[in-house]
Amino acid sequence: MNVLALDIGGTKVALGLVQQGKLIERKQIPTPSVGSAKAFSEQLLDECQPWLDKVDSIGVSTTGLVTDAGITAINSDTLAFPAPFPLHIALQELTGLPVAMLNDAQAAAWYEYQCLEGDYVNMAYITVSTGIGGGLVIDRKLHTGQNNFAGHVGHLVIDHNGIECGCGQTGCVEAIASGTAIQKRAQQELTPSISNQTLFEQAPEDFIAETIIQDSAKAVATLCANLKATLDLDVIVLGGGIGLAKGYLDRVNQYIQSKPRPFRAKLLSANGNHDACLLGAAYLYAHQTA
Repeated sequence: MNVLALDIGGTKVALGLVQQGKLIERKQIPTPSVGSAKAFSEQLLDECQPWLDKVDSIGVSTTGLVTDAGITAINSDTLAFPAPFPLHIALQELTGLPVAMLNDAQAAAWYEYQCLEGDYVNMAYITVSTGIGGGLVIDRKLHTGQNNFAGHVGHLVIDHNGIECGCGQTGCVEAIASGTAIQKRAQQELTPSISNQTLFEQAPEDFIAETIIQDSAKAVATLCANLKATLDLDVIVLGGGIGLAKGYLDRVNQYIQSKPRPFRAKLLSANGNHDACLLGAAYLYAHQTA
């Protein structure tokens, strides 16, 4: 099966032509302004015109809560979709192709599980990017829950006295450790303000930059320990722009290893690298028929 894969994030949209499970062509654009589902879809399809006559279906992975009615933003600070946002319906009407849509981290979790080497039964995928998302594979099956909400681990509270999150809670992992949270803190504590990429580059010689990154890694390690205790996970796969940044996984793992042994989760880097969610979008049809 040839699939047009779309991965919609808070700052960028990745688009790819996936043939027989392999990413053949790829491009990336800034996330368009969100208006109507039809207008948003038309902007994405305009970027994919050369591929449309080659594909049999469309797979969409997206930030937010995905239901049959469409997409609803959990944290509007990440990407504010009018709720519900029927993107899948608009894409199907415009192309005549079947469309499957799922939360991005859930889609990536299923792809990453297929790539694991070893006999793993329970796995979590965590993406540390603009926001923090997650996907769960339990008893070898993708677990989305009755309302497709399972895996939104970025909104687990780890500090009741912490920062207010865009989801309405206080002290969520996302509010402390996401790329957005890191950038906000860097703007407050560093002059002049710098990008997250530069923050990581400066960290070895800059105590404040290193502290900001370490605090993010510590929060994600706490999340991993909580998931280990809750689900008795065999492995956790870490992805996303921050999760895959140089040295970040090592920092998280150091904090994990400092915890009591039962809470130490095995941590791996995403096999799909920065395209785990995009490849996950193409694997949605395999999930539906599994």
